Amino acid sequence: MNTPQHHQALHIELCVGGIDDVHLAAELQVERIELNCGMAVGGLTPPAGLVAAARRIFSGPIIGMVRPREAGFAYSEAEFTHMLDDCEFLLAAGINGIAIGCLLLDGNIDLARCTRVRRLFPRITLVCHKAFDVTPDLQLASQQLIDCGFDRILTSGGCAAAIDGCRKIRSLLDAYGRQIEYVIGGGVRAHNLELIVRESGCDQIHTAARGVVVDPSTNGNAALDFGNIREREVSGYGAADGSQLRELLAIASRGFGARCVTEP
Repeated sequence: MNTPQHHQALHIELCVGGIDDVHLAAELQVERIELNCGMAVGGLTPPAGLVAAARRIFSGPIIGMVRPREAGFAYSEAEFTHMLDDCEFLLAAGINGIAIGCLLLDGNIDLARCTRVRRLFPRITLVCHKAFDVTPDLQLASQQLIDCGFDRILTSGGCAAAIDGCRKIRSLLDAYGRQIEYVIGGGVRAHNLELIVRESGCDQIHTAARGVVVDPSTNGNAALDFGNIREREVSGYGAADGSQLRELLAIASRGFGARCVTEP
C-alpha cells in the first residue's frame, strides 16, 4: 500500500460557510480554510464582508471559492467575466488562493478558461473544486488541469461520498500525484477519517463537519421556505459543528501526526 502523497503530516482544510465557522476554525487552529457562502447549494463566492472578516480573524491560508451560481459549471461570457472580477477582489483582500472550476457543456474541462485564469493570476494557489468529479474521465481531467497550471484538485473520486471514491483517488495519486496535489472531501468525518486516509493514500483532507443550528424564528409560518434545514422536527441552518471538528482533529493528530503549516 502506498504512503500518502507528501509522506509527512495529514493536512486538514475546513470548508466554511459563514462567520461563525471562521471563528471556530481560528479557535481550533485549523490549518487551512476554504471560504464560501451558500453551502446548501454546494458553496458560492463569499461576500465582501465575510471575506474581510475572515482575513482579520483567521491567520492561516484561505482558499476563496469562486462560483457565481448553483447547478452546473458551464458559464456564459458574462458569468466568466464576473468570476474573474471576483478573483481580483478576493486576492486584493488577502485571500491566498482560488477554488474554481469551468467546464464545457459536455462536462469536460474548459481548457481555454482554465488556462486564462492561471495566466491572469500566475502566482496564486489555484484549486479545481468538485466540478472535477463530474468530468467524464478523471484521469484526462487531471492531466488537463496539470497542463493548465493548477496546483490542487478537490475530489471524492467521482463518487457522492469520499469513502466510496478511495480506490479511484489512489489511482489518480499513483498516476499524477507528483505533478498535482489531491485533496479528498465529501462526507469526511471523525468516524471514517482513518479508513479514508489509508484507503486513498491522500494526506490532504477537506471537511465541512456540518451540523444543524436551530433557528426557530420562521416557525410561525411553516408554509414559507427560506432554505431551512428540517431534521427531526427541528428547523435551522447548517454550520460547522465544534464537537465533530474537535473529534476529527484529535484523531488526525493522534493517529497521523497532523501538524499546522503556514503556507497555502
